[in-house]
Amino acid sequence: MGIFDRIINLIKMFFAGFVDSAEDKVPIERRLAYDRVKRAENLKQQMGAAEDVGAAAEMMVQQLAETRIMAANVRQEAKRHIEAAAAAAARGDTATQQSEEARAISLSEELASAESEVAGLEHLVGEALSDKKEAIAMVIDQSKELEKLARNDTRLVARARMTGMRRQQLELRERMMDLVPGDQTNARARVEEQIGKDEVRFRARRDVVDAMWESKRGSQRDAMTQQTAAGAAKLEELKREMGLSAAPAAPAPARPAEQAQEAGQSDGAAGGA
Repeated sequence: MGIFDRIINLIKMFFAGFVDSAEDKVPIERRLAYDRVKRAENLKQQMGAAEDVGAAAEMMVQQLAETRIMAANVRQEAKRHIEAAAAAAARGDTATQQSEEARAISLSEELASAESEVAGLEHLVGEALSDKKEAIAMVIDQSKELEKLARNDTRLVARARMTGMRRQQLELRERMMDLVPGDQTNARARVEEQIGKDEVRFRARRDVVDAMWESKRGSQRDAMTQQTAAGAAKLEELKREMGLSAAPAAPAPARPAEQAQEAGQSDGAAGGA
């Protein structure tokens, strides 16, 4: 097979697939109904043709009847002229005899032609009636075939609907069983896996944040526990006032006036000595 033949076959396959796809988009009921309508139109045309054949046959039958009547009249008239010629011969009237015989001969020729025409018309009428009968039978057969197609189409539509419902049920079962190609994953398994990853990330982040928080709190505690000597003394003083300290009380610092008096007393004692 040449390259051109392959290209032609490929184009044919492409267009065939396009036509099939276009037909699949049209519901089966509409496609079958459209086909029945076309067949009904053809049947109507056949009925019209059968009526035309029947009308032609009836016309030829009427013409045959008229031709037969005309031939019968010519026959009777020829017989009368023959009888008149015989009577003239019996009387010895030669002139009348010859005239009647000539008329009889002319009518005989006409009768022969009329009977030949009758025979031809009988043959044509027979064919016309046969055609009429065949046309009527064809119309009846096509009508019955159309009714049969309508019943069969009803069954086809029912089968198509049943097949469609079964296909939908099968697709539902496939989705439930995760048998559809390209959809093998399980939604719950994916969710559980995602939750596990989130939990791992949360624990890792929590450990880091807890460590940073404990470090910050320790720094704050260290800063709060660092005291000066004055602050420590004041804290101890408060504990003693509340009776919570066992350490001896430190002498209170003297006020400036008392310090000056004590200094004077010391100086006087030194002079007396």
